[in-house]
Amino acid sequence: MPRNTDSRTGEAHQPLRLSDLVRDLLALGVRPGDLLMVHSSLRSIGLGEGGPETVIDALLQALGPHGTLVVPTFTYPTAGNPEFVFDPAHTPSQMGAISEAARRRPHALRSIHLAHSIAAIGPLAGTIATSGGASGWDAHSPMRQVFDRNGRYLLIGVPYQNLTAMHLCEVWLELPYRKPRISQGRMRRPDGSTTPLVSIGTPPLPGNPGSDYNRLGQRMEDAGLVKLGPIGNAIARLLNAHDFLSAARDLTRHDPNGFLQQGPAVTKLTHGHTIQSPKGEHCVVNPSRIYHAT
Repeated sequence: MPRNTDSRTGEAHQPLRLSDLVRDLLALGVRPGDLLMVHSSLRSIGLGEGGPETVIDALLQALGPHGTLVVPTFTYPTAGNPEFVFDPAHTPSQMGAISEAARRRPHALRSIHLAHSIAAIGPLAGTIATSGGASGWDAHSPMRQVFDRNGRYLLIGVPYQNLTAMHLCEVWLELPYRKPRISQGRMRRPDGSTTPLVSIGTPPLPGNPGSDYNRLGQRMEDAGLVKLGPIGNAIARLLNAHDFLSAARDLTRHDPNGFLQQGPAVTKLTHGHTIQSPKGEHCVVNPSRIYHAT
């Protein structure tokens, strides 16, 4: 069956165009000049002309020349391998096709972090990508820059479980189950040589029941603090950093374990459909229209 047909009905769908995606982003509330950190799922959006490159084009067009796009280009799935060498210019993002497409853009700048690097495009890219040191989560880190500048977070087709700013909140609020841990790795220089690279992460302590970041996200949606809408077939969620931090403080003030899973499953999001696939969770308008690459 062609990739752009409904898996249940066989109905054909036209591939999404750049103009479709820009329209959806602007309708959601993305503004020219925004500082925007994006977590995304290409499969949730659906088949589009140009694939992930078109999604990046749409984001940059919606943000305009004064906006800055930030994406996670994390490598933590392999950073613990003793043979791993982080090459800022060439090590692929392991956070999906859209983040990798952003990383590969000629004007993208990438932060130096063994496991939790980001890539940024736009006027603030240099400031954000070069800030901080060994930690991806402390007060000087690139991701804290997004917080401090009251940037916005955009989830495209993924749940709050994918919102990495939740980890930043846990560190900022000094929640007891996250403790710093130093890792030793190596980085490849532009001349091909390697140099030691120290990384400070904040993994959960043993016995942690798992995270339920959807709980905070659903509370924010119920309070009207999240803009909801479709981007292609994806359910998109747009929120401000300062609203997010205020809601996180309120939740953990009443329940210090508010970010932790407290039952057999995480909180179910009430808007759209959240479904499982081998590639993770997808938040979509129509589950039958998830894009399956061949």
